[in-house]
This record gives sequence, C-alpha cells and structure tokens, in this order.
Amino acid sequence: MKPVWVLAASLFSQLAVGQTPPDPAAIELMIAKEQYSKSLAELQRLPDYNTNPHWHALHAKVLIAKQDNEAAAEFVEQALKRFPQDAELHQVSATNQFALAQKASLFSAPGYAKDGLANLKEAVRLAPDNSQFVLNLIGFYLQAPGIVGGDDETGKQLAAEMPKQDPIAAILAQTMVLHSDDKADDALRLLDEQLRLHPEHPQLLAQKAQLIDAKKQPAAAFAAYQQAAAHADQPDEKYQQLYQVGRLAAVSAQDKTIGKQALNEVIAFYQDGEGQAIHWARLRLAQIHLLENNRSAAEQELAPVLALKTPSESLEKELKSLKKKLKKQSNS
Repeated sequence: MKPVWVLAASLFSQLAVGQTPPDPAAIELMIAKEQYSKSLAELQRLPDYNTNPHWHALHAKVLIAKQDNEAAAEFVEQALKRFPQDAELHQVSATNQFALAQKASLFSAPGYAKDGLANLKEAVRLAPDNSQFVLNLIGFYLQAPGIVGGDDETGKQLAAEMPKQDPIAAILAQTMVLHSDDKADDALRLLDEQLRLHPEHPQLLAQKAQLIDAKKQPAAAFAAYQQAAAHADQPDEKYQQLYQVGRLAAVSAQDKTIGKQALNEVIAFYQDGEGQAIHWARLRLAQIHLLENNRSAAEQELAPVLALKTPSESLEKELKSLKKKLKKQSNS
C-alpha cells in the first residue's frame, strides 16, 4: 500500500493539473477559429475574468459572432455598468448595436444605429490614441446615412487628424475618404505609394485587395488577396483572405488549383468551429468541383452544409442556386 503522503501528493497533483489556468492566447485562437462554446467556457475559468474588462469584451464578441445579439446586448450592458470607462466594451457594444440594426424593422433600426454611434464616439473619447477605434468611427460617418448620424464632413475631418497618431492609419483613413468620394483609383495609388515603403504591411495589403475587388477586377483581386493572406499578422485575417481567394476561383474563373488549396486551408482551420466560415468554404469548394464537372466531389463537399438545420439567410440562398446547378448537371 502506498503511504498516505504519497496518495495525498498524487491527489494534489491531479487537482493542480485540472485547475491549470487557461492560456489567454489559446482562448483568442479558439475565438478566431469560431470555437464558441469552448472559448466561452475557458474565458470564464480565467482567474481574473471578473475583474478584467477585456475578457468581458471577448465574451461579448463571441455572443455577437454567434448572432445571439439580444444576449450580447444584455451582457454588454451589465459589463459597462461594472467598467463604464472601458473603451473596448463601448466598441463591442457599437458592433452589436449595428448588428441589431441590420435585423430590426425600418422603424427600430435607426435607434440601434444611433446608439451604436454613441458607443463609437465614447470609445474614441476614452481611447483617442486607438487608431482602429478612430477608423471605425470614420467609417461610420462616411458610410451611414445622415438620418442615423452619418456625416461626410466630420468623417473627413477625423481622417485629416489621423497623422498625429499613426501614419499607417492615416493612409487607411485617406483611402476610406477617397473611396467614399468614388475615387478608388486615387485610393489605390496612395496605397501603392505606401506599399513601396511597407511592402508587407498587412492592413495596407488587405485594404488594397478589398478596393480592387470592389472595382470588379477579379484577376487583380485574386493576386492581391493571396498577398494579403501571406502577410496577415492575425490568423482570422489570414483565413478570411484565403477564403476570398477561393471565392474568386469559384465565381470569377480564377486559378482553380490555387482556389481549392486556399479553401482546404480555410476548412482545416475552422474544422471544429461552430460558425459559418467553414460552411461557406465548403460551398465555394463545391462550386469549383462543379466547374470541373466533378459532381460527386461537389456533392460530397456540400453534404455537411446541406445538413445544417439553420443556415444563414445568405448561405441558404447560395445553397439553393448551387443545388439547381447540381441537378442540372446530373440531368445533362
């Protein structure tokens, strides 16, 4: 029989292993991979969860990503009562208000949008040196209709003030203004000037890819998204760019081999995810298989997507179109 102290030490060791605090970086990666249930459970195990507003902001982001916006609104409201001076929580609240506005009736939507604007302004007031918060506010002013607070002049004024904080953010702000003024070519020239100085900057590359894509230049956008993916500094950014590579291969006759490789990487990254990313990647991959007249591979890739009980509205619409193509090919 083992001595009592040996048994006690063994038991203590097992308890210590079971109570090992979660790794914050690992939790953020779970969120990026859309592992919502696991990330929420791990967040709440963090020793400083109750006192750290950043963990509450991440908790709310997960609820928003799950499209559980009512729960997110209630959660953020309570979090802001505890941490009223936290800029990140105000920023997250703005994101959720805009999501609620998208879902709301024409009567209710403006109220949500105005509340979101108030949150954005408060986030910038509390953290004026946070360039991303300022860029988000500029984006709202430039894109939103005046009835909910959109204001081109205010957006342009904020953009003009950006150089005091962050030179790269200043360029991004200027490109947003130029794009808003229908001067996409000027915006791209500005980005190219900066990319000669910073050829691997992830935000500049991502902005360039999006602008080219918006100009309906699929070949150029295809190459730009590949470059943006190669230099992305965050995993979710990388795989979002790779998805765009696959999408263009599926819908704009770009290199199918590269497109399939990109989509398979996306599927592997989101393999255990609970969000929509993996389903969109599978759908695009099925589209490419169909372009190659490989109906069996397309059906195999699409099977998990068709089994979804509640696909998003946009995904369901795309599925209907693809099913018609599959049926047409099977009858030909």
